[in-house]
Amino acid sequence: MWSSFWRSVDRFSLQHFKCIVNELREIKLVDYKNRDPLVDLLQSIVEIVTYGDSHDPLIFECFMEYQVLAEFLRLLKISGDSSIEAPLLQYLSIMIQNIQTEHAIYYCLSNDYINNIITHCYEFSDGDLAYYYVSLLRVMSGKITRETLCLLVKAHQQNCRTSHLETVISFPLYTEALKFAHHEEKMIQTAIRTVTLNIYNVCDDMVYQFITTPPVSDYFSDLVLYLRKRCFHLDKIVHDKKEAWNFERSKLVLESDEITNDLYYFQDMLSVGEPRLSKIVTQNIFSLLVFPTLLPSLYLRDTNDMNKCISATTSLYLLSQIIQILKGTNIIHFICALFLYIPIFSSMKESMESVAADTTNQTHVFERYVSELDQTVQLQCDGANDIRRNLMLKQLLECMSSNSGFISFSPGNMLQKSDEIIHNVCSNSHCLMLASLMLLVGLLESKDIDPELAAITAIPEIKSRIRKMLLEILASRTSVQLQLEAAWVLRRLLLVSVDKNLEDNELQLFKTSCELSTEHLKKELDECWFDYIQDTLKNEWTSCKKALEQPLQSKDPFFVLELSFGQNTTSICPTSALAWQHMVDAVKGFIIHHQLKSYIFSGYSFDNALANLKDSFSRETNGSDLSRGSFGSELSLGSAIPCKIAFSKTGTRDVYMMPLATGKSGKLILLEPHPLYSRKGVVIAIAPLAGLNLSIVENQPTWLLLRLRDTKPRFSSIQTRGHDSSPCIREPGNRWILRFPDAQVCNTAYAMVLKEINKQRSVVEGMLTTFLQNIPS
Repeated sequence: MWSSFWRSVDRFSLQHFKCIVNELREIKLVDYKNRDPLVDLLQSIVEIVTYGDSHDPLIFECFMEYQVLAEFLRLLKISGDSSIEAPLLQYLSIMIQNIQTEHAIYYCLSNDYINNIITHCYEFSDGDLAYYYVSLLRVMSGKITRETLCLLVKAHQQNCRTSHLETVISFPLYTEALKFAHHEEKMIQTAIRTVTLNIYNVCDDMVYQFITTPPVSDYFSDLVLYLRKRCFHLDKIVHDKKEAWNFERSKLVLESDEITNDLYYFQDMLSVGEPRLSKIVTQNIFSLLVFPTLLPSLYLRDTNDMNKCISATTSLYLLSQIIQILKGTNIIHFICALFLYIPIFSSMKESMESVAADTTNQTHVFERYVSELDQTVQLQCDGANDIRRNLMLKQLLECMSSNSGFISFSPGNMLQKSDEIIHNVCSNSHCLMLASLMLLVGLLESKDIDPELAAITAIPEIKSRIRKMLLEILASRTSVQLQLEAAWVLRRLLLVSVDKNLEDNELQLFKTSCELSTEHLKKELDECWFDYIQDTLKNEWTSCKKALEQPLQSKDPFFVLELSFGQNTTSICPTSALAWQHMVDAVKGFIIHHQLKSYIFSGYSFDNALANLKDSFSRETNGSDLSRGSFGSELSLGSAIPCKIAFSKTGTRDVYMMPLATGKSGKLILLEPHPLYSRKGVVIAIAPLAGLNLSIVENQPTWLLLRLRDTKPRFSSIQTRGHDSSPCIREPGNRWILRFPDAQVCNTAYAMVLKEINKQRSVVEGMLTTFLQNIPS
């Protein structure tokens, strides 16, 4: 009946809308029989209301008059089939998302309809209902303002002698959203965080009082505890010894990304700029994560007493992430205090462990920790030399426990305590030392830090010790990734230092390190990948320069975990893969040293020498006719030597062996006799001359054994996050056994191959020597 009538009226007319609403009112029970027609009605209502909001005010007046939102709520209550809930919430979200006029939004938020729909008892175990429900919450949170917020909260009036105070007792949009905060679906988690941030940005004093008061405020402690759980899991991945490098490393990247996302969420909260919100977030981070979990490992260091906290490397990584992501003077200043005065905090081991174990009442954890720290400071006041430091810490405690937040440091009280910094950055572990220095660089370059704090690291003893340790890493036979990070830290420290020049002994150490890097590069001429040295120089130059010049803001401390992770994993690689990686590392180490040299010495430039190398590389490539020796091509046999070779599928075949080196390229070619031309052959197999391991078989003087390297190396830029730095080359296991007519011919073939290999190596060596001579001293 209704369908025939609708065809006679305008789809978006007021009359049509009234007809649809009347039909909706007639529904007394929702089940599988009328579900589909009901969904069509809901869709039509939403379309017409959205249209009327911008084109026909009478439609929305009818929407209010007929109390359509009340009908939506009624449908939820009479539904015998929960499958109607998802489309109802979906279309309600679409409608609210698309209405724009203020009075329409105001009406939708009024009369408690939305609150009742939010608090309706849903069965979220069914299908996508949770997604549509959370989507409605997200849309609602985006529509509220400071003026309309009061429509979604319930307040209780308290009578006082001087004034009437209202206290919020219910805020369904917020409290119901929090129930999905740790949902297994990442999309739902993200939506809930959007809901909370939208609310925080429009809250008034009354609502903030509700949000920051237990039990609602437990949300913040739950977030930090959840983050702490992630930190322990991350640390477990870092220190698990597994052979499956790729799988474990992907887990490491995934977990660190999750932690980073959590920290950015906290930063979004701090960015709201509400003091009460900032205070509760900061206090929970320090009382539940930094104090009990990160701080103990910084003084336990290399001991085995690590059952109740995570490792020092992971702690330093997390602290670096905190100061990079959580912007704010209070946080930066207090982490400075932790970093500089670890010996004081280390005396609080038992109290920190008790705080970490107590998760039953997190409300007063921060205050308890402040009290314990206050007692420790008082016990430390026996020595006259420590009085000023203890006074500073005591002032810090007073400000921490007050509403004003933290304090500004007085660097003058710290200058006599340089041993604390040295204690933190000195370690037998290069990875741990770089993790400490990464944190120190982050503190020094933070725009929120007191500029005078940089004077601490200008103390000659500290500056000299740190630079020497970094230069020793560069001079050692460590991994190229470790050298790169040491070079990056050294450059950043030079940039923030008042005196940007190295001392004479430091310059001598660096000069020695540069000479060693050059020697390591030259040694690769005797290895199996010498023909790729120039290609590697060309390919890795830009990536190394970009990595060294990376600003702190975009520097991911993840390298700290990656270095530590690499120390705790084993990898079985074929011989040629290890040789390839060794060559690439030698080239990168050479580039890193000379890039750093250009920063240390003004006017030093490495670019001209590299440009000359590229030009010579281009000329040599263009002038080469070796490309004609491709599979299936025809070549003149010339000095090729006849022999036999056995293939597994085709048996023994008569072939010609031809070693051919032109410029830096070299190939060992096997040809079959041409069917038409006696002095020509057809290429059937090719192997690189470089890396060819050949020998005459013992007791078989006519057999020449040739072991081949892999011919498909992969160039990879220096990366950190998301890049698998393990070798990717696969050992083919190929070998050729060539049988010659007699021993003399076999020896001739052996000498011919060696001659061409040496010819190829001499060209590469000459080009590399010219390149090195063009580098300024």
